[in-house]
Amino acid sequence: MLNKNDWLLTAPQNLISLDKWQKTVNLLSKIFNAPASFVVQYTTKGFQVTLASQQPENPYPAGTIIESDVNIFCSRIVQTRQELYVQDAPLDACWDTNPEVSNDGFRSYLGVPIFWPDGSPFGTFCVMDFKKTAYDKTYLELIRQLKDILESDLKLSNVFEEIRQMAITDTLTNLNNRRGFMTLAKQRVALAQRLKNKLGLLYMDIDCFKSVNDNHGHAIGDKTIKVVAQSMRHSLRSSDVLGRIGGDEFVAIVMLDKDNDIDVIKRRFEHALIDYTQQAGIPTFEVSCGFSLIQAQHISIEDVLNAADIDMYAQKQRLNH
Repeated sequence: MLNKNDWLLTAPQNLISLDKWQKTVNLLSKIFNAPASFVVQYTTKGFQVTLASQQPENPYPAGTIIESDVNIFCSRIVQTRQELYVQDAPLDACWDTNPEVSNDGFRSYLGVPIFWPDGSPFGTFCVMDFKKTAYDKTYLELIRQLKDILESDLKLSNVFEEIRQMAITDTLTNLNNRRGFMTLAKQRVALAQRLKNKLGLLYMDIDCFKSVNDNHGHAIGDKTIKVVAQSMRHSLRSSDVLGRIGGDEFVAIVMLDKDNDIDVIKRRFEHALIDYTQQAGIPTFEVSCGFSLIQAQHISIEDVLNAADIDMYAQKQRLNH
């Protein structure tokens, strides 16, 4: 999903046209014959002017950040989730500490809330003037219609992200599926090469998984799969790339700081597997684990997977003899 705490200005989304948003902001200012109009985003970091109308008298360019505890008009909208129209701010003492009024000389403000698709506040769409105003209902309807254009872009981008996540995520475990794993693994390896990190690949599968389904049913089989995924999340870092690439096959690209890190990871996984198996109330089972070090500068992920797979089956054979 979209990270609502990222500034849209510095982390743009492909399906959100900031050029179109800029034209909408400029149009609002032109129709209202006002010196300033904005799209302002709210996050835990405060308020940021995402887009600003491009008149020379506008004191707030795009990128301006205002702390969340400052008494500005946009803050009132985010708090109340309601549109706000202030015709003559100096007549209301509540705006005496508003720097937009006391420092910049703004008297009039009309703003409407913009919401993320889940209903949480994205920020505001607003127009400001240095003189007192008396907008009629048509102007209020216009700004509401224009803000709907902005919200539709947020919805479209969110739907696209949901579809993308569905395409790369295993629905049973919420780990990456094969496609997602291969995509992220290549990115992780490229990053490691730039940072000179040492990486390894774990390849695991559930021993005799067919007999789990045959003897206990597919519901227990699904729980067994989920337990492995839970154990992986518990024992590996958030920066590691995890995946379920087959029915009972799991993989992980892990960063290694020390030579014995892989043994520590395996032990941590084994302990987590015991705990989660007990919590799930399912029969105990074994997981075989192979490993391959990612060394070559241009080695393919497929080659690393094959090497780890071979190591895993070699370990199976050693255990069975």
